Amino acid sequence: MADERGTTRPSFSGLGDGKQSEEVFRKLLDTAPDAVVVVEVSGRIVLVNLQTERLFGYRRDELVGEPIEVLIPERFRSTHVGHRGRFFAAAKVRAMGSGLELYGRRKDGSEFPVEISLSPLETEDGVLVSSAIRDISDRRQSELEIRRIQEHLLSAVESIQGAFAIFDVEDRLVLCNSEYRQLFGKEIDGGIVGRSFEDLLDAALTARIFDVEGASSTELRARCAAYHRDPSGAVDVRTADGRSLRIVEQRTTESGTVMTVWDVTQDVEHERELRGARAQAEAASSAKSEFLASMSHELRTPLNAILGFAQLLQRDKKVPLSERHQERIEHVLKGGEHLLRLIDEVLDLSRVEAGQVLVSPEPVSLAAVLAEVKTTLDPMASRGEVDVIVAPVPPNLPDVVADRTRFKQILMNYGSNAIKYGRRRGSATFRATAKDDLVRVTVTDDGMGIPEDKQDRLFQPFHRAGQETGPIEGTGIGLAITKRLAELMGGKVGFHSVEGQGSEFWIDLPVHRPGAGAHSTTTEKARAAGSSLAGPDGQRYLIIYIEDNPSNIAFMEDLIGDLERVELVTAPTAEIGIELVRARRPSVVIMDINLPGMSGFEATRRLREWPETREIPIVALSAAAMIRDKARVTEAGFYRYLTKPVKVSELTDVLEELLLPRMS
Repeated sequence: MADERGTTRPSFSGLGDGKQSEEVFRKLLDTAPDAVVVVEVSGRIVLVNLQTERLFGYRRDELVGEPIEVLIPERFRSTHVGHRGRFFAAAKVRAMGSGLELYGRRKDGSEFPVEISLSPLETEDGVLVSSAIRDISDRRQSELEIRRIQEHLLSAVESIQGAFAIFDVEDRLVLCNSEYRQLFGKEIDGGIVGRSFEDLLDAALTARIFDVEGASSTELRARCAAYHRDPSGAVDVRTADGRSLRIVEQRTTESGTVMTVWDVTQDVEHERELRGARAQAEAASSAKSEFLASMSHELRTPLNAILGFAQLLQRDKKVPLSERHQERIEHVLKGGEHLLRLIDEVLDLSRVEAGQVLVSPEPVSLAAVLAEVKTTLDPMASRGEVDVIVAPVPPNLPDVVADRTRFKQILMNYGSNAIKYGRRRGSATFRATAKDDLVRVTVTDDGMGIPEDKQDRLFQPFHRAGQETGPIEGTGIGLAITKRLAELMGGKVGFHSVEGQGSEFWIDLPVHRPGAGAHSTTTEKARAAGSSLAGPDGQRYLIIYIEDNPSNIAFMEDLIGDLERVELVTAPTAEIGIELVRARRPSVVIMDINLPGMSGFEATRRLREWPETREIPIVALSAAAMIRDKARVTEAGFYRYLTKPVKVSELTDVLEELLLPRMS
């Protein structure tokens, strides 16, 4: 049968004669809840029902004879022709809900999501395909609404201050927040959703998260399990770190369990207020530190261009600047360098105040550090016409216990102040002496001195002893940082000054006792030489060691040198180190915690964010051995925490644990 366009249309039989049977069939199609569109092999529409007219906004006579692509968004039409041809070549039934994301296009150009089922039919005139099209706009909206509700639910659960968890009727975990995961799932490999309550309780007891208070872990398990089976009131437990927790459980209408765990360590209202005030101060300090860290980066970026191009202009030999412009560029460089120092000092102070600076005490040779400080200060002293003098170090002067980087920072601050506030053609003298169990390093200048009424606030931030509006640049931060860094290293600072005559600043640090905590290096080296990684045969591995201390780097190079299958690459800063890790993808990263600039914590956080470095194991290596520091590095994502001075056997055991199982 053909219409006025010459298009073949299907003929119908079995429902009566001619037009009557066709009319009955058409009415049946018009009662269908879905839009029905019948297409021949050329892709032209031969039949549509009433729901198609309603759904797409076309009259029937506007669609019959038109290509099916008229009902498809324009962006899909070119590819749809190919899809249609391949389907007709091997036509088969395709049910709705096939997972494809499909869209229809109305006559007015608007689009809407659809589901489509396809049913091929062999006729005398060739294959016809019947398409049942269903508008799923309402369903999509419902799905979006459900997803939004789920997100709100998860956000609400995560915002609960205590630990929160829901167990189903089979007593398996179905939902929890990060507090609960930290408490019960910290020592479990992989996800904890789907685990039974007893599995989570056993894991927590095995990890010794709870203090059994004189009872056995079996008794504590029995008490918690009994309460979980028949919750009434609450059960109180203590953690190994001294916190008191109150567990409250309630049954749901589906016979599941809702569990909340609250920290009830605070006993009296006064203590609660103090803790709240401290928490707010720490949060504010942390927020300030994060803001300053971010601003430091944002300010350094344009400063890099300013100082860089200013230096290029200053050194340009092809088009040299005039003397007048040379003087101006000097002002640009001087101002830029001052701003850079200000950024560094404010950021350093915020880190110290927030407790984010860790020190790595180790034996430090005074002669070597003083020589480095003099070399660094000499150019500044030359510009200020001040002579930097290092008095001879007594030959029997012992090493001190200090963080080398921070110790050098303190001496640099003392020295730069002596130069800035000294008189022209004067001197700044470094001298080291020992007394009892302490070594004192003094920096003496013959400059302007400090007025007596300004001396009591000298080590407080942003106080410059009356020079706040003077011509000498400064921030008033350096001495505050110096005092706090010295205290972190177990030392003390002080000064003596007479106005008009000069000042003497000093730092006392404990003497290093060579025998304390020593272990047999020969035995440890033999242990390393006997490692399975020491042989020449087998898979080779790359380790990147991020460390700024030259002696620590030399030690690690000496140690890894005995492991023939391991290549060691070192980086002096976290910034350089993380770029090396991204570029070379090592088998293991060994990360010092206390680094100049970006800390080991921040570097590890960034490596954990990038997909290409997320799975690389990172071993923390630091002298900060206190329990709270260990907990912090575990939370930060380190594989293991090793303390300085490092034990060779302990380090090689960790490397074998990480590397040897990967052998082919």
